[in-house]
Amino acid sequence: MKIHLYQLHKFQTSKPLIQMDHSDEWIQWDYCDLEGLPPERLPGSMHDMGKIPKGQWDNLPEKFTATNNKEYKIDDISSLRPS
Repeated sequence: MKIHLYQLHKFQTSKPLIQMDHSDEWIQWDYCDLEGLPPERLPGSMHDMGKIPKGQWDNLPEKFTATNNKEYKIDDISSLRPS
């Protein structure tokens, strides 16, 4: 599953449930290292709330950590649902 940077930022706070390829088990997203990547939104005025930065598909992390402290490949995600 292709996930862009804005979604990864949202997952950091919403912590969705993830189903991986070839598995019936749902695991919960906990953390993904986004250090060095653009922020969720660029600074803007009080009215426009900032713009989504360019490069949403560039240099993204390949793995995330679940609440069970195991790392999983983001490309292996087959389904998402809210926690």
